[in-house]
Amino acid sequence: MTNGSIINTNGKKILLYRGNTENGSLSSTEYLPLSQFKVGVDNSTPNIANNDLDNPIPISNGTVCDDGSNNLTGSDGGDNTTDNILTYKEGAGVVDATAQNLIANDTNATKKWEIADLTTNGANAVSTKYISQWLYIRTDDLGVTLAKFKSSGTCLEIRLGADTTANYYSQTLEASDLAVGWNLLCDNALLSTWTTVGTPGTLNNFAIIITTNNATDEFIEGDVIYDLLRQWEASDLTKDFTTSYPTIDLTNLEVTTRAYLTSLEANGFLIDGLGFFNEDTSPLMGSEDTMDGASKSDTDEFAFVVVDRLL
Repeated sequence: MTNGSIINTNGKKILLYRGNTENGSLSSTEYLPLSQFKVGVDNSTPNIANNDLDNPIPISNGTVCDDGSNNLTGSDGGDNTTDNILTYKEGAGVVDATAQNLIANDTNATKKWEIADLTTNGANAVSTKYISQWLYIRTDDLGVTLAKFKSSGTCLEIRLGADTTANYYSQTLEASDLAVGWNLLCDNALLSTWTTVGTPGTLNNFAIIITTNNATDEFIEGDVIYDLLRQWEASDLTKDFTTSYPTIDLTNLEVTTRAYLTSLEANGFLIDGLGFFNEDTSPLMGSEDTMDGASKSDTDEFAFVVVDRLL
C-alpha cells in the first residue's frame, strides 16, 4: 500500500459535465456534485479507475445481532465459550465490554460454537444487509495459535440461518485470509450472495466452525476470541459532508471539503481510507485517499479536511 490522494476518472467526469453543460439540460441523476463520504480499512494505493474503497466500513451502527456478551454452545471439538473482559471490540454502540473465548478440546479437528436465538437480538432483512464479525487470534505466541488452523483449504466457516446444519448462509476462509490480532470478517457482499444451503429463512442461528490441522489441537482462553456480530445497509456506509462544505476559493482556485466522524461513529476500526461520493442513482466515487491508519474509539472524533487545487 502506498499513501496518496487523487481525483479519479469519475471525479474528472463530474467536473467536466458540471462545468460544461447548460443548467437546463443537466440530468437530475447523472454526474451530481460530490456530497458524501465513506471511510475504510486496509485500503490499497489510490487508483484513478476505482469507484469504491477496497473495504468500506459502516459509519452508522446498523443492527447488532450479537454483542459478544452471550455464551456460545460448543460441539464436536469445541467447548462452551467463556467471557473475555480484557480483549474485546468496541463499535456499533455496544457498551458490554465483553467478548467470547472460543475454547477447543482435543477430540475433533472440527470445532464448532453456536448461538441459537439471534432473532431476540435483532437480526433481520438478510437479502438487503451486509454482515461482519470480529475474530481475534493471539498475538503473543509467535504465531502458534494461527499455525493450528488448517493450513490448506477451508479452516474457518461462518454460518447464519434458520439452523446451522441444513438451512443457512455460509462464508468460508482459508488460513491465508487470517492474521494474528483482530480480523474483520467481512466480504462486503450482501448476505444473500453467500453460499446458500437449504432454505436459510430467518436468522435464528449463528455458528463459527474452525478446522485445525489435528484433532489434538486445543485453544485455551485468550487464544481465539469472537466479538460483535452486526448487520448494516449501504446507507450506513455514507455520511454527508460537514454543513457549509465544500468551500470554494476562486482566487487560489481551491476547493476545501470537510468530512467529520463523531465519537459515536465508525468505532473499533483502524481507518486508512477516505472516499468522496455523489448521489447518482449508481453513486460515483470522485476522489480517494489512502493514509496511515488511525484507530477510532468512542473517545475520538475524526475530521478529514481535503483541499483540491486546479493548476
